Amino acid sequence: PGSLPDKEMCMTHVDHSLCEYAALLHAQGTPKREIFAALLEEFNGTPYVWSGTSIDGADCSGTVCAALNALFFTDKRNTAHGLYKTVFTQPFLHDRSLHALFFLKEDEHGLLHAAHVAGAVGGDMYLNESRIEAHKCGTVRSLEELRRMYPQYLLVRRAYRSGAWA
Repeated sequence: PGSLPDKEMCMTHVDHSLCEYAALLHAQGTPKREIFAALLEEFNGTPYVWSGTSIDGADCSGTVCAALNALFFTDKRNTAHGLYKTVFTQPFLHDRSLHALFFLKEDEHGLLHAAHVAGAVGGDMYLNESRIEAHKCGTVRSLEELRRMYPQYLLVRRAYRSGAWA
């Protein structure tokens, strides 16, 4: 599938095991969306840790950033709102896109702010890394379950903007 990114670029914000897994999937010709989903699934059962980015403990944006870092062999970190404003900026058109689910709420100025994010693992399923989960661990949830869990938020799916993270 062409030249692979240098997995050594994947440094502090992601487990090296995730980078190795991503490199293997890249070498097998797996589409990026499927690699992203597989990397997110590695966080199923991961304890919620504020500002964490590893499979030992992560928060919502840390989980998505770790998957993006392993996917693109980079070393970046952003908040849910930062991901919403700069990375996942394209309209959601179909489940076959690399995308994330954002939980929007009005801020004190009446502007929508992404307060939470869940990465897409396939279909209408998302990896939700949140302290409100009953066991405070990453859990794969359906879009419908997340709507019921977060009625105070406007849930919006947005697709990855090509080159935004790489």
